[in-house]
Amino acid sequence: MKKNLFFILPLLSLLNACSTLSEKECHNSDWHQLGVQDGRSGLPDRRVDDYAESCKEYGIRPDTQQYLAGRESGLKQYCVASNAFRTGLNGEEYQGVCPADIDMTFHINNTAALNVYKARIRIKDLDSRLDRLEHELLEKDKSEKDRLRLRKEARDLDRDRDRLKADLRFEEHELEKRREEERYRTIQR
Repeated sequence: MKKNLFFILPLLSLLNACSTLSEKECHNSDWHQLGVQDGRSGLPDRRVDDYAESCKEYGIRPDTQQYLAGRESGLKQYCVASNAFRTGLNGEEYQGVCPADIDMTFHINNTAALNVYKARIRIKDLDSRLDRLEHELLEKDKSEKDRLRLRKEARDLDRDRDRLKADLRFEEHELEKRREEERYRTIQR
């Protein structure tokens, strides 16, 4: 279950991106402010199409111009280096929403942080599997053959965990290099 966590979290954010508005929300929405919120969250501009679809049944059309202006304002807060790191470490994959002059850098920084997140999840998964094996080894009704198999499996998992920890150290080092580059870039401005 845990090994699938790093696949599930981004899917949840996509599901959230497809949320609908109630009739009251369609009538009372401040489209500019809604755009600001979506921009701050790094959501793609097609989100306004979701709102249009939701509100169509109530005969309401979003003010697309206001929404997009608000979203641009929100993106200015979202598209900063520190946010690329924060979102990646939270398991959020970049959706390609930043302006061209920062898009690639944001993507690289987010990916570096996301790699750390994924490595941590894999280690937690292995730790859980090792815990289960240790509990199984403590069960009194296990045959010697089963115990030997479980010990071998535990040794294999332990080696895998050591390899993953080395991978994590590498990914954390890469992330720290990206952060240093961003600090240097900030000082140079």
